[in-house]
Amino acid sequence: MKRIVLASGNTGKLREIGALLAPYGLTLLPQSAFGITPPPETGTTFLDNALLKARYAARATGLPALADDSGIEVDALLGRPGVHSARFAGEGASDEDNLRKLLAELEGVPEERRQARYQCVIAWVRRHDDPQPAIARGTWEGRIVRAPRGSGGFGYDPIFLPAGSRRTAAELDPAEKNAASHRAQALRTLASDARALFGRSSAGPPGRSGNRGRLYVLAAPSGAGKTSLVRAVLTRMPALQLSVSHTTRPQRPTEVPGREYYFVTVAEFERMVSEGCFLEHARVFDNYYGTARAPVEEKLARGKDVVLEIDWQGARQVRAAMPSCLTVFVLPPSRASLEERLRGRATDSAEVIARRLRDAVSDMSRWNEFDYVVVNDDFERAVADLMRIMEGRGEALAAGRPELAPLLERLLA
Repeated sequence: MKRIVLASGNTGKLREIGALLAPYGLTLLPQSAFGITPPPETGTTFLDNALLKARYAARATGLPALADDSGIEVDALLGRPGVHSARFAGEGASDEDNLRKLLAELEGVPEERRQARYQCVIAWVRRHDDPQPAIARGTWEGRIVRAPRGSGGFGYDPIFLPAGSRRTAAELDPAEKNAASHRAQALRTLASDARALFGRSSAGPPGRSGNRGRLYVLAAPSGAGKTSLVRAVLTRMPALQLSVSHTTRPQRPTEVPGREYYFVTVAEFERMVSEGCFLEHARVFDNYYGTARAPVEEKLARGKDVVLEIDWQGARQVRAAMPSCLTVFVLPPSRASLEERLRGRATDSAEVIARRLRDAVSDMSRWNEFDYVVVNDDFERAVADLMRIMEGRGEALAAGRPELAPLLERLLA
């Protein structure tokens, strides 16, 4: 039976993850059994920290390692506490300290702005320098209530109300929580892919399983320049392939069917939805957009890297369906530049432009659902940043990096 190190001393995690992996002939051992103390969590994203912990444990033991990193993101706090959830009130803070601080920061925030979500990322490495770390993600949507309720769970559970529930996470039966939580979702993804993951080849670029291609998802508010950026990247990375979406919106004079979009009627689009043809689809500005599943799967299976240029709603669906994808959000340098781009392309009416500008703030608030953030203040630099991410060198462009805070405050104010 193959041994794997869990980069955690949490007995609950050990029991839960171990049970899921046991059918695959895997024995999970806590890092404490090897006398390993956890490394400082210096990453700026959950993915960074999960990989950091997994690689650290693998280096120390010489065994394959698995680690998770999780926390809570609150929209009204621009995604905080995020990766700092366990130490939101300071190093050594208790769960109660963190909970009180979060409620204090949300004092006076109305119900409709108290949306939040638990995030979990699980990373698996065969060795400390594994070029193909397997990634599994889980997201649990909900909102923050005004006072703690319940005695179960831990962390922020007493103030986290899952979407569609009348009980907080701390009021749920453990079996109910384990069936729905962010960690359970990530573990199910890992378990469902376990046979392929633990038998895969060591060749290929980061995050790729065997000869399978890598999927990149690029999203942005309308007018941020993502289409121009993608075209430039495709020119410089000819092996990268663009997935062309379907849409019901009218074709623009400069567009060619099959190049920018496949233009279909509403009836055709709805038929494709009913037949399960789409990997993702959404309604945006009164039109439907969707990515056909079969062409993407076919390209990935042939080892081709694929990029999707979609909106944040579609990105969320793709992330749920293909958790190993890498997601990138493009931000404009200012609201004024966003408006200038929308007006400058002269393809929409004044009414449509005004609506796009109104919706842009809501779209930009979704930045913290992505792995990386690129700011399109200088086009060539933004193109270079995207290429760095796709070449596996994008650590400095992770979402949540501190230098983004002033820009986000201006864009979302």
